[in-house]
Amino acid sequence: MADSIEKKIYQALLLKVQALPLPTGMTQAANVVLPGVTFTPTATTKFISVEVHFNRSIETDLSLVLDPIRQGFMRCNVMWPKGTALVDGVDLAGSIAAFFKRGTKLLRTDTQVRIDEAPEVGVVVTGDTHQTIPVTIRWTCYPQAPA
Repeated sequence: MADSIEKKIYQALLLKVQALPLPTGMTQAANVVLPGVTFTPTATTKFISVEVHFNRSIETDLSLVLDPIRQGFMRCNVMWPKGTALVDGVDLAGSIAAFFKRGTKLLRTDTQVRIDEAPEVGVVVTGDTHQTIPVTIRWTCYPQAPA
């Protein structure tokens, strides 16, 4: 059975996250939490929590032969320990936004995922041990046009 378009979208997004350059002292293995991975941070751990969300598809073909336009967003939550320099966490959030800048195209087999809008760095949310700086990356996957 061939991979679904959803799987290819998911893989394309996560492969891009795994190529993200991180600040000194942070690594992909220790500080980037991908969906479905068990992770128990301490109160002093700096990390990025990644979520992939699929939204409603858009039908554009009246014959319903072509696949719909798929869309969604990926949220990268920069989790910065309280009591440390929040400006460094905001800087990391800005680096993530720049890494997924508008115009980014991600390829996975025969599927292209596009970032057509600039990512948004959201409002800082203060929790018990960490401050969360959300970065929202909106993505779109257009159907392959028949040759």
